[in-house]
Amino acid sequence: MVKSTKYKTITDYLLVWGLIAISGFDFFMPQMNIAILFLFAVFIFFKRNIPFNSSYLKVILFFLLIEVIQFLLIPGYDPKLILGTQLRLFVGLFIITITGVKFINYYINIIYFFSIVSFIFFIPCVISPNVYHFFVDSVCPFFVSPFAEPNVFYTPPATNILFCFHEVIIEEFRNPGPFWEPGAFAIFLNLALIFNLIIHKNVWTKKNIVLSLALISTLSTSGYIAFFLLIFAFYTINQSLFKRIMYGIFLLPILIGLYFSLDFLNKKVEKNISLAGTTTTSRFGSAEADYKDFLNSPIIGWGRGEATRYGGKTVAFFTVDQHRNNGATDLLATYGIFLTVFCFYYYFKAFKAICIYSNFNQGFAFYAFIILFLLGFSQGIFQYAFFKSLLFLNVTYSINFKQKEIT
Repeated sequence: MVKSTKYKTITDYLLVWGLIAISGFDFFMPQMNIAILFLFAVFIFFKRNIPFNSSYLKVILFFLLIEVIQFLLIPGYDPKLILGTQLRLFVGLFIITITGVKFINYYINIIYFFSIVSFIFFIPCVISPNVYHFFVDSVCPFFVSPFAEPNVFYTPPATNILFCFHEVIIEEFRNPGPFWEPGAFAIFLNLALIFNLIIHKNVWTKKNIVLSLALISTLSTSGYIAFFLLIFAFYTINQSLFKRIMYGIFLLPILIGLYFSLDFLNKKVEKNISLAGTTTTSRFGSAEADYKDFLNSPIIGWGRGEATRYGGKTVAFFTVDQHRNNGATDLLATYGIFLTVFCFYYYFKAFKAICIYSNFNQGFAFYAFIILFLLGFSQGIFQYAFFKSLLFLNVTYSINFKQKEIT
């Protein structure tokens, strides 16, 4: 029995880690790895004889409906994209169903582990660039994905799977962890902090301190803003309206002072704003371009394919003009208003269901959703399997809460 439980736990950790890896580790992000993880999840699902709840199908069918309509109405739409979306949805669905309410515990522990590992590599690389170059030149060449596809626009940084040896480590002293860049690491760290605060209802835990230190080391503007909002929300959520206002009055000057004293914060925001009208490499530039595309197809969007996504214009080669890094507006331009609102509503419901299950103030769910939205505004995260899996958490936690009440 003990051996069986241990095997089950290891398998669950492997599944959740796999979901994170195909959504954030360059080595595992090629489509073939998603298919492999999907087959493994299906095997475990049927082996454990886990019952399937039809409530999960609402998300699946809504995506399927919109993409089928896109295929029928948008010339040049590639039907293979429908399979790709369904694959990402189903791998998340199966893993959420298999792990249940333990999913976020596994997630927290995995991100906590990689936070510690990141310091083991990051600190020596910052102290001595020779260490960085040793790994990039002598170790990382052994860790090139066999499924990697040639991409003239984006060259994946060197990695040993445990850590990403991005050039910003020695150029800007930023910690990317195992993810494609520091900003992505900051997103996953903030989510881990959200979940851990809901579960333990305490900022000052060992895991939260390590996660926070890792977050600080990313030097991510959006990561910092999300973190400040998270701490503010945690300390004010159970207070009266008067106390919340007082906290705000007290904290606002501190936040403004931090913004102007930390050059990388204010300069990066100002640069993004100034570049909004000239390039889509800025968050605001991406938002502007996505909004224009959205206005031309507000109901069903343009789909995910390069042949149609950019306002229906056929793209022979992906260039900086097609680059987008604003996940919130990308979702809007890709799928239209109804599916976008549906997704954001389900993200909110997921946080609310976790709060209810954990006996935590439900008002925190609103702040958690706003934080996820802010993080999505800085990176195109909603296209990845991990973030699609969060759409199923509401059903999982609602079912388990009802079972907990009965028992």
